[in-house]
Amino acid sequence: MMQTLVLGIGNAWRGDDAVGLLAAHALRERALPDVSVVETTAIDPALIELFRGVDRLVVIDAVISGAAPGSVRCFDFSLESPPRTFSFDSCHAFDLVALLDLARVLGRLPPQVWVFGIEVADFSHGQPVSKAVMSGVRACVAAVGDLLTSDAALVDNQQIA
Repeated sequence: MMQTLVLGIGNAWRGDDAVGLLAAHALRERALPDVSVVETTAIDPALIELFRGVDRLVVIDAVISGAAPGSVRCFDFSLESPPRTFSFDSCHAFDLVALLDLARVLGRLPPQVWVFGIEVADFSHGQPVSKAVMSGVRACVAAVGDLLTSDAALVDNQQIA
């Protein structure tokens, strides 16, 4: 079986930035076979160690691209880096694209890498995730669930919601 790692990135105390954590939590509750789920608040090169033995990596994080809040896009990082018009680094000290590029250079990037970006708007400290963005979280969870259970065909830079 294909070993999959879902990596949800976010900050539960910064409003919409919690999206990666919420999506990862929802996917963990599904208890999908051969799927490990990790929630993290920091993008750190040490995360590359988690990629060892993984066939497919799915990363979920907040994105800022100018699209409507709650919009979801997926990128096939196996092919190349997402366009720089998308910012995945929201409140993180280290850039997600830089982390995945480093893993690629080190020969540690899994064969399949999907990055799901949920468009966010409000990073206010102590605020809940907005309704529009929560809708995007649900759409992202459904799309990732389909990908992991049915090998759904996704297209690079595809808008999910």
